[in-house]
Amino acid sequence: MSDKLAIIIASEEYEKSHVASMIASVAAVSGVEVSIFVTMNAVYNYLKETVEKKNFTGGKLYEQIKEKKATMFYELFDQAKMLGGLKIYVCSMVMDILKIEKEDLIDIVDDHLGLAAFLGIMEGAETITF
Repeated sequence: MSDKLAIIIASEEYEKSHVASMIASVAAVSGVEVSIFVTMNAVYNYLKETVEKKNFTGGKLYEQIKEKKATMFYELFDQAKMLGGLKIYVCSMVMDILKIEKEDLIDIVDDHLGLAAFLGIMEGAETITF
């Protein structure tokens, strides 16, 4: 495995953010530098309002996670950030379109940036897209 991993999350489906958080957590704890880029409809899952209400779009697995009070994707990301090198960025273009401010995003988000800047971060990284 490379020493860098870039994960792009574009889907609003809860399960995609969840599997991304699982992969990112294992990689970060294993010493891999992980950069997450949240864009398009996935941005909705990183809003404080969505997280507080647990108002996610998801399938049967999301319903089971919620029902069993299992660890949520944002909690997995938070744990990984404490244990390894993990950064989460939200697409600034989407933030502009939706009129979202940094304060509207959950605390695990490190910053917002454009795609060109994220492409620079991704250089030399293995990439996964959800």
